[in-house]
Amino acid sequence: MSRLTLKKNEDRRLKLGHQWIFSNELESIEGAPENGEVVELFSSGNKFLGKGFYNKNSLIAYRHLTDKDEEIDRAFLFKRISMANSLRKKVNPEREVYRLVNSESDHLPGLIIDRFEDKFSYQIFSYGMNEYSEIIKEILIENFKAVLITEKNDNELRVLEGLEKKEGIVYDKMEGEEKTFIVSIDGIKYKIDLLNGQKTGFYLDQCESRLLLRRYVNEKSKVLDLFCNEGGFALNAAFAGAEEVTAVDSSEHSISAAKQNADLNNSENLNFKTGDVFNYINELFQTQERYDMIILDPPSFTKSKKNLYTALKGYGELNYKAMRLLKPNSFLFTFSCSYHINEKSFEEMLIKSSEEAKRKIQIVEFRNCSFDHPVLPQMPETKYLKGYLLRVL
Repeated sequence: MSRLTLKKNEDRRLKLGHQWIFSNELESIEGAPENGEVVELFSSGNKFLGKGFYNKNSLIAYRHLTDKDEEIDRAFLFKRISMANSLRKKVNPEREVYRLVNSESDHLPGLIIDRFEDKFSYQIFSYGMNEYSEIIKEILIENFKAVLITEKNDNELRVLEGLEKKEGIVYDKMEGEEKTFIVSIDGIKYKIDLLNGQKTGFYLDQCESRLLLRRYVNEKSKVLDLFCNEGGFALNAAFAGAEEVTAVDSSEHSISAAKQNADLNNSENLNFKTGDVFNYINELFQTQERYDMIILDPPSFTKSKKNLYTALKGYGELNYKAMRLLKPNSFLFTFSCSYHINEKSFEEMLIKSSEEAKRKIQIVEFRNCSFDHPVLPQMPETKYLKGYLLRVL
């Protein structure tokens, strides 16, 4: 087996629990490993550190799989996937819709699997994991009784790894049945389209935050859900009995899906609007509309550090205006899904926005991803979602 040797002291981050080795941290490569091949990793002092995937064309030259000298085969993958599943079942044994595997956080680098009862959708971002895609499919069929599996691999991260982008059905036992289907999450029905939905078909990372929303909404609440996507927060507000819910998104596909979800649940007092959120919020300032709860869950405003200032400016504008549109003693549930914006910078933005809006704020709740999206504290790249439920005075 080919082996990689690290430069002096470049093993420190790995020993703490980080899962990546960058190309500039390698001292030498013995053998001629192909992209995606499993290689052994050694410290500069020739100490065995483990095994992982190698990719000579990626900045992330090595993705760690194990500290042990063990075979990376079907049994290894089945054990890791089963361990990931056991965590989800321990936290919420009743739920059948969840993220089954969350990549590096579940020690399966470059692999994401979302479960929708007996239907599955996966994404693969690493060259090495891509070599095992057929085995992953077999595990889902034989051990998790999958009747439908889709791959959602239309992502630029694959290009960086030297992989082609592709999407489609890789296994279908539904025998001509409609490929859209209905699932229930915390008492709310959703129509799922694994081929045309966002990411792997549906945003599961906000399930716990949507559930939390219900505590702060009652029959007198007037709610505004901005960047509503397929209606998750809006539907939970309606489920909690909100008097009026307005939900806005620029995507016609998302609004159409949200309306279908509202119909599935016989949700009343829901008003969906298609349009640019920045324009819509500006239009609200020309009215007397004020709200008891506003949800801000925008897409990532930056995928790199170089755009950090612009991204924070965008978040600041949204949050300032949302605070101005809230009634006294109301709530703002605001999020960032960008890894590059950390909690400190986001909180500083919230403080500045509140000063400009001449409103005082209290942090009532802080949210990360749902329990099925675990985070490695040693690997900040796995901690991307930040959510603040603010009381705005």
